[in-house]
Amino acid sequence: MMDQARSAFSNLFGGEPLSYTRFSLARQVDGDNSHVEMKLAADEEENADNNMKASVRKPKRFNGRLCFAAIALVIFFLIGFMSGYLGYCKRVEQKEECVKLAETEETDKSETMETEDVPTSSRLYWADLKTLLSEKLNSIEFADTIKQLSQNTYTPREAGSQKDESLAYYIENQFHEFKFSKVWRDEHYVKIQVKSSIGQNMVTIVQSNGNLDPVESPEGYVAFSKPTEVSGKLVHANFGTKKDFEELSYSVNGSLVIVRAGEITFAEKVANAQSFNAIGVLIYMDKNKFPVVEADLALFGHAHLGTGDPYTPGFPSFNHTQFPPSQSSGLPNIPVQTISRAAAEKLFGKMEGSCPARWNIDSSCKLELSQNQNVKLIVKNVLKERRILNIFGVIKGYEEPDRYVVVGAQRDALGAGVAAKSSVGTGLLLKLAQVFSDMISKDGFRPSRSIIFASWTAGDFGAVGATEWLEGYLSSLHLKAFTYINLDKVVLGKHLFFVLFCFLIWVNCIGNRDF
Repeated sequence: MMDQARSAFSNLFGGEPLSYTRFSLARQVDGDNSHVEMKLAADEEENADNNMKASVRKPKRFNGRLCFAAIALVIFFLIGFMSGYLGYCKRVEQKEECVKLAETEETDKSETMETEDVPTSSRLYWADLKTLLSEKLNSIEFADTIKQLSQNTYTPREAGSQKDESLAYYIENQFHEFKFSKVWRDEHYVKIQVKSSIGQNMVTIVQSNGNLDPVESPEGYVAFSKPTEVSGKLVHANFGTKKDFEELSYSVNGSLVIVRAGEITFAEKVANAQSFNAIGVLIYMDKNKFPVVEADLALFGHAHLGTGDPYTPGFPSFNHTQFPPSQSSGLPNIPVQTISRAAAEKLFGKMEGSCPARWNIDSSCKLELSQNQNVKLIVKNVLKERRILNIFGVIKGYEEPDRYVVVGAQRDALGAGVAAKSSVGTGLLLKLAQVFSDMISKDGFRPSRSIIFASWTAGDFGAVGATEWLEGYLSSLHLKAFTYINLDKVVLGKHLFFVLFCFLIWVNCIGNRDF
């Protein structure tokens, strides 16, 4: 049969039938003349007895090796074809069996439908979801959480301090107990400005004879103020907006200005004063704008016109990272200090001119310090490097797991604002995390998108923790983050309801253009 196949292939390619050649090489030694003999298999069979020398036949158009390769190729092709065909037939048979089995199961289900419970859908309807969330957000438990977080309310919880770090580990452990898909923390090494432990910041009235009349050694401070000492005339500039400075009937060039808190940020007030050539800024809370604030309450803030670590602008502050020698252009070049309302009223007692009625300000307000007196401001804040921790927990989405809804709250706080400023947001963050974990494990809720719960720190220094994390993962967040929900200062009921309403929409809805 093989001979017939070889003959057929030879005829196919236009040659004469070729015999199968098996080369037999033998070295003959005859004195100094040696040569190699090559015998064909057919010649060996015919002339085995007479041991004649084989004459090498002139090769045809195709040699035996080519024929052998062609035969092997055809055989492999046939084997592959048959294997594929048989496998296909087997799958078709299995599919027919599965269809028959499915039809049988459907028949069985229809017969027992009346006696068995119908399984619930993995996605809850909107009305059911709102009801379920309302039932689980217990106001008493929420108040207990805030109370637990606000222990020693009037003790500062400065970013990077032991209290801040302890709370970070507590939140991390809570996320683990909620059995999130993943829990982790990010470390950052940042530079923040704090009050000096050696010298004190001071506000003093300098009399014409050179005598000093101390006004206050403030408990509060403004981070990222320029640490220096200045002295000059004091003038009032309302809220310190650009419009306020433009409408003043006097120049603030070379003077210190005193402004009310509110309307715009501390950093904007300082930037505006600097642009009008003021040499320093004092900030206080007036009675009309903040009627419930005590007269001696300390005030904190920051003067960086930007967010994040101002000494690593545009770079995430990870450990051992080499940063260029640069700093943010939003850092002020003048000193700024917060003072209590009591200290402000003491200054007004030395000033002249009534404040404009359009300012809607307390009647004690005065415009300018007497010509024969100046105000001296001393700021001795120092720069410190701190390790800060951001804590994260994620609930993985079921339909769009690579799209994130980020829910965050500030954890740190300075002074007496701990309860209202950070504990409420952090308490709500923990409560929401617990509620959604329970809804998934017990009530069949399936969020379409992934939910990231984030506890930030160094928020009082200009959203440093959140910004450093954002700078580190900007490329992926730009593509995958769907929205961010901020829980800071969520105190009013209407505000809280609106936040929760938006949160549920963004988490539960996918691909809906209406949202």
